[in-house]
Amino acid sequence: MIRCWGQAKFSTDNIKLCGYELFIREQVDDQWVVPADFSRFDPVKITTLLNATVQTMPADLKIISFNLDQRQFVEAQYCELLATIKDQTHAQLCVELTERLGSGTTLVTTEQLVTAARRFHDARIPVCLDDVGTGTNQIALIQQLAPYVSEYKFALQNIRGTESLSQMQEQVRFWRNLALEQHKSFALEGFEGRADLPFIRDYQPNIVQGYYFGIPHKMVIAADFAI
Repeated sequence: MIRCWGQAKFSTDNIKLCGYELFIREQVDDQWVVPADFSRFDPVKITTLLNATVQTMPADLKIISFNLDQRQFVEAQYCELLATIKDQTHAQLCVELTERLGSGTTLVTTEQLVTAARRFHDARIPVCLDDVGTGTNQIALIQQLAPYVSEYKFALQNIRGTESLSQMQEQVRFWRNLALEQHKSFALEGFEGRADLPFIRDYQPNIVQGYYFGIPHKMVIAADFAI
């Protein structure tokens, strides 16, 4: 069984809950885990679950973002199906392109990613580049996707414990400045405690996430209420 899990997003403009990041988890032996192979679940199955989840969420949310790996991102059917969901919700439905290549052996080319980003842009579905500076989401790719992207998200947890505080600050500053220069929104995730809060004061992200603000949890769908 698969379900959407979600983590709260908070706006730093008004210090309020503004939305959720949603991602797929699979139940295996009473544990909820990242699916080993997302290709086992076709776009219709995944977006049907997403729609069932979105329909139970508060109407006053501003943003609902949904993770896609590279292989999912370039599959045109996702854009078509997500465009339908977008028209059924008051929140802004966004796609987060993760740093993961995805299941399979076929290489996803930069040209395919640019074409897909343009497709989402034309469908008025904003694209966030998740975990910038990590995995496949490096600066060379990001610069090519930039015309069709609305947000950069940097993850403190990806470098925590491996880099010094000054190195962490340098990276956050780089991505914040790039977002400002390119007129993108900037999200900062990975807040784990009060010691991380100065990052908000010093770099003024538009959106923040992290265990300090909200732990990921299984989202509700209408079928949960069936007797």
